[in-house]
Amino acid sequence: MIAMMLEFTLDNWENHPCVKGRPAIEQDVRENRAIFATTGSGEESVAPVDCPLPAVLTRANGDRISVLILQAQWSADRKGYVFGAVDQNGKPYVATSSETLILKQPTPEWTANLEMSK
Repeated sequence: MIAMMLEFTLDNWENHPCVKGRPAIEQDVRENRAIFATTGSGEESVAPVDCPLPAVLTRANGDRISVLILQAQWSADRKGYVFGAVDQNGKPYVATSSETLILKQPTPEWTANLEMSK
């Protein structure tokens, strides 16, 4: 069973708890700062992404989902990132760099997707 995470809104996304500068641990997952935990990972596995950040995930079926990135780590081959993210309703996602469009600020598409998912 996947636990639901904290919800966010357009007004409070910047204050969502997240993991910065280190790999996530089980306590981070329990306390809604991360989607997954990794064991045996050091700081070298942390991707240089300043969370939380708005993003749009493109799923295999073509659906585009507005999410908030809570954590970022290098993939095992170090050719991309693996992100832990949550949608507005608290549903968790794990996605790769190729599935994720990172935004510095909310965009009209990101905002519209939030409005449709209420």
